[in-house]
Amino acid sequence: MCLMNHITADKVKPFYEEVGAKYPEEQIVYRELRGILRRKFILEHLGKAKGFLLDVGCNAGLYLRDYRGGPAVGVDISYNVLRRAKWKIAQSATTQNRYFIVGDAENLSFLKPGCFDFVLCSEVLEHVFHPEMVVAGIFQVLRLGGKALITTPNYRKQRPTWIDLGELRNYGITGEQYLHTAYRPEELEKMAKQVGLTPVESGTLEWEVKYATRLPVVILLLLRQLNKWTFSSSRFDHWNQCFFNWGSKTIYHICHFLQFEKLWQKFIKEGVRSYIIVRKE
Repeated sequence: MCLMNHITADKVKPFYEEVGAKYPEEQIVYRELRGILRRKFILEHLGKAKGFLLDVGCNAGLYLRDYRGGPAVGVDISYNVLRRAKWKIAQSATTQNRYFIVGDAENLSFLKPGCFDFVLCSEVLEHVFHPEMVVAGIFQVLRLGGKALITTPNYRKQRPTWIDLGELRNYGITGEQYLHTAYRPEELEKMAKQVGLTPVESGTLEWEVKYATRLPVVILLLLRQLNKWTFSSSRFDHWNQCFFNWGSKTIYHICHFLQFEKLWQKFIKEGVRSYIIVRKE
């Protein structure tokens, strides 16, 4: 019997150290439609926030560079990715009062309780083995009246668990499958209530991805299969992915310009990502 080589709990830190060293996630994800829409959504909420910010799973510090409401701390399990974050901060206009800590999102006890006015935890819960511990940690570090924004992938029928490394292999990252699950908004609400947080708002986002990628994804999959049968070229796969990203963004911008989005909204019930805003009372 053959077993897949999962990135188990004891291998999480080495895995994300390798990802942090080799995979330029910020440059890839935030050039895609999903990343553009997610960043827009998060910045709308960060723009309203004031005071001490904590970004749990900050990666290369994109939102720490964007935040203008006060001092900020970024926590990530990968030292390698925080090195990149510090370098990017140094190159940006936002160099004051930005701090980085190597730490585990499932154990935020190294942070002072009741210290932060706003906590961002974007695309983290789906990668951890004990998400309720992350949410409990957020409760502990928030001040009374403080808020947090949490985002995760959404799902409809069957929750994903382990997924293939996929394009990560093109960057020299080793392994077979890693934890990448998803949560519905009501599941995030339940988790928040269990630790004492009060849900303020919840829902889904990135619904535009569902209409903008329909045609490009067909072309992507056909060309991917063709490449598998013929060239088996990583360069062709890269070109194919770039074409998919370009096509998706082009369709989105055309529909947005022509105001077709209102029509699409009648047919699309929810987005591909879940979010919740909570408050500590």
